[in-house]
Formats: sequence, C-alpha cells, structure tokens
Amino acid sequence: MTINERAARTRRFVIGLWMLLVVSIVVWPFTGGGIGLATTAIALLPLFLPLPGLVHGERRTLRWSPLTLAPALALALTEILVNAPARTPAILTLALILAAFAATIAALRVSPRSD
Repeated sequence: MTINERAARTRRFVIGLWMLLVVSIVVWPFTGGGIGLATTAIALLPLFLPLPGLVHGERRTLRWSPLTLAPALALALTEILVNAPARTPAILTLALILAAFAATIAALRVSPRSD
C-alpha cells in the first residue's frame, strides 16, 4: 500500500467518524435527557467548519480541525457530570470525539507533506 492510498483511507475514516459524531450530537435533544437545541447547536455548528477541507484532503485542515472538537468536548463532559438522564448519549459522543481526534492526528501523520 502506497502512502497516498494509506492517506486516502485514513482521511475517509476521519470523515466517517466526523459524520458519526455529527449524528450523535444531532440526536441529543431527542434522547429525553434534557439537552436543549441551543446546547446542541453550540456543540454541532463548529464541526461543519472543517468538512470541506477534510473532503478535499487538505493537510492544513487536518492541523486545525481538532480545535473544532472543543465545544462538543466541553458540553459532553458537562452533560456527563451534571445531567444523569443525558449520560448515555453524552458518553457515546465523548467516545466519538476522542476517536475523531485520534483519527485526525493519524491522518495528519500519514498525509504527504506539501511544505
């Protein structure tokens, strides 16, 4: 397997995890845990910023995209600690956030350097 094939496969994995993370946050208000639409929007909207760059395979986007995970991370941790009915979806979201972060770093490591 060449470097480009490995980078493309890892990038597809990152995009898949990113989409799973988006879906897990979208269902927050519908799980009955008391997570409102405003909280969901704050966690969700930053995740759309890196998607065009991830789809195009831009290395620069891989560098800054983990920063967009911060609002979802903070809100998922808060919901885990203080909102017992929302713990299950928040734990799932937290696991997906950590997986997306690790996959993004892995994709950055295997992507060919352009600079």
